Amino acid sequence: MAYEVFARKYRPRTFSQIVGQPHIVRTLAGAIRQGRVAQAYLFAGPRGTGKTSTARILAKALECSGGPTVDFDPSDPICAEIDAGRCLDVLEIDGASNNGVDQVRELRESARFAPVQCRFKIYVIDEVHMLTQAAFNALLKTLEEPPAHVKFLFATTEPQKVPATVLSRCQRFDFRRISEREIAGHLASLCAAEGLSADPKALALLARNAEGSLRDAEGALDQLVGFYGGEISEKVVLEMFGMAGTAPIAALARQIAEGAAADALCLLRELLESGKEAMVLSRELLHLFRNVAVSQAAPALIREELPESELAEVEALARSLSPETTLSLLEELTQWEGRLRVAANRNLLFEVGILELTHHKEKVSLERLLRELSASSPQPAPPSSASPPSYQKEPSASFGEAANPPVPPITTVPQEPRPALVPPEPAAMSPEEAWRLALDRFAEQRPLEADSIRKSRFLQRRGDLMEVALPKDFRQKAAYFTDPRNRPILEDSLRESLGEPVRVSFLLIDPPTEPERKQRPESAAKKAPSPQEQITEEEFRNDPLIQEALRVFEARILSTTPPQDHRQ
Repeated sequence: MAYEVFARKYRPRTFSQIVGQPHIVRTLAGAIRQGRVAQAYLFAGPRGTGKTSTARILAKALECSGGPTVDFDPSDPICAEIDAGRCLDVLEIDGASNNGVDQVRELRESARFAPVQCRFKIYVIDEVHMLTQAAFNALLKTLEEPPAHVKFLFATTEPQKVPATVLSRCQRFDFRRISEREIAGHLASLCAAEGLSADPKALALLARNAEGSLRDAEGALDQLVGFYGGEISEKVVLEMFGMAGTAPIAALARQIAEGAAADALCLLRELLESGKEAMVLSRELLHLFRNVAVSQAAPALIREELPESELAEVEALARSLSPETTLSLLEELTQWEGRLRVAANRNLLFEVGILELTHHKEKVSLERLLRELSASSPQPAPPSSASPPSYQKEPSASFGEAANPPVPPITTVPQEPRPALVPPEPAAMSPEEAWRLALDRFAEQRPLEADSIRKSRFLQRRGDLMEVALPKDFRQKAAYFTDPRNRPILEDSLRESLGEPVRVSFLLIDPPTEPERKQRPESAAKKAPSPQEQITEEEFRNDPLIQEALRVFEARILSTTPPQDHRQ
């Protein structure tokens, strides 16, 4: 008789043999007992969790003699034919190789005919997500209203690729990853049935590396038996998977926790030179710190998961590290594992990662830093209800009504305030000349508004603000000139001419009289009172904002110097 691998030999054949999916077994068994079996089921989940096996068991429960029943006899002739794949009315189809419209059309045609020997005609389609969109569309009508004797059982590892129109026509069951304890228990039963001697630690390692896939664990055990015979020890499993084991990884974790960089690098070098893979070591270290985090958060839970030999090391590490440090190390290890996956030299990169982990004591989390700062810094004084006094008066124009409010400048990005005591760089030309150049540039780019903009007159420059007069009936024009699409034309030209950023503010005023037209705008600007002349030293010293700044910075005023007037 030909040899049969463990994954096929010990494949579950009844509902009671399904491992790790009690919620699905309970639901399907209830549907069969109550006669509420749907026309289509979708089994979704990771590889090796029992999707196809459950589909076969459901088919046997529906087709067996005396059925449908949950407690069928696996030796029933029809059940035996289904297990062997010889049943004419239970068709298993590979969705990857039969994914076209033509295959689905053939399925639809065959579904019209009554079953040959069984109660139902059942189609089991594995990896159903591999069907093309056209094939899914061709299947929709049959799937929604199939003949009474037809059942569809779909299995997939990627349910997100199945169209929503198909999902809505199926009852979906999500298979979860099988726990390490359940896998280890199943492997122990398998070893007992095969007459093998297996160390529980070795079976626990196999279960951990299976990552929730029972089929992978059975395949690994089958491989171990072929390599090393009937004695399965922890050392054998470590050699097969290239793992370091609990003791070296725990020692490396202790050195990281203590910040012993030299010892950690020496131990890591020994492990790498002995043939261990950096990715495997990183995964083991990550798993150990995960156990430490669980031990700190739920000690009773970790005692149920780990054997006594591993529990002592984990609890010792949990006592030496704070939960905050453990989570930080876990986060960093996760990031380093992602980098290792794409690294050209994994050993070198892992050494750098271990070296960085050993310096965790020198790092302070942002949350902790904010807590310490908030605890040490004095509470700020409550804001005063009265608004601070204004130091600048409204600029008085020498033309027309002084009471007319200026059109508020439309600015896209506010400029940073210039220091009062730092004089600006010498301008390349006078502000009036710069404004005339800006008018020329604006007229070139906006020729339809050239006449309107040329009716503006330069008034004065105060710091980084240039005030320009427009006739009082030019309110809409002023809004047009200060539009974000037009304003940069003027301000960019002024910046190039004057060597520094300048904002433009348009004032709507009455036309000047004839004598006033003969006056130079600069003279009007010189006669305008400077904002710095309107505040005394005593007012400056008694200002609430200045007093608050002195209190916060624990400073005092030695002397005051009035700012220089740098108007052009």
